[in-house]
Amino acid sequence: MWTHLKYLYYMKQLLKYMVRWQLSTPILAIIPIILFRYIGDNFWVAAFVSNLVGSLIFYKIDKMIFAKEISRIQKLRSRVVRKQKVKKLGFKLYK
Repeated sequence: MWTHLKYLYYMKQLLKYMVRWQLSTPILAIIPIILFRYIGDNFWVAAFVSNLVGSLIFYKIDKMIFAKEISRIQKLRSRVVRKQKVKKLGFKLYK
């Protein structure tokens, strides 16, 4: 059962990340065009600055994609493990 949930979780996470990756493409394309206009044809500076700006913009989005769902699955897993431990001891779990 957990392998099926993990598979669904990782597929959902991968799809979110792929959408985010596609959204970052215009940023990584527009910033070098603007920089080439002002600083000339220095590729490395433009690449560094565009990646820096992209990472600042998408940091929160990546954090949201990778942190939110993990905590939900960890909560479900800990609840099941707790029930299994109580069951091993011979107690009934009432709620």
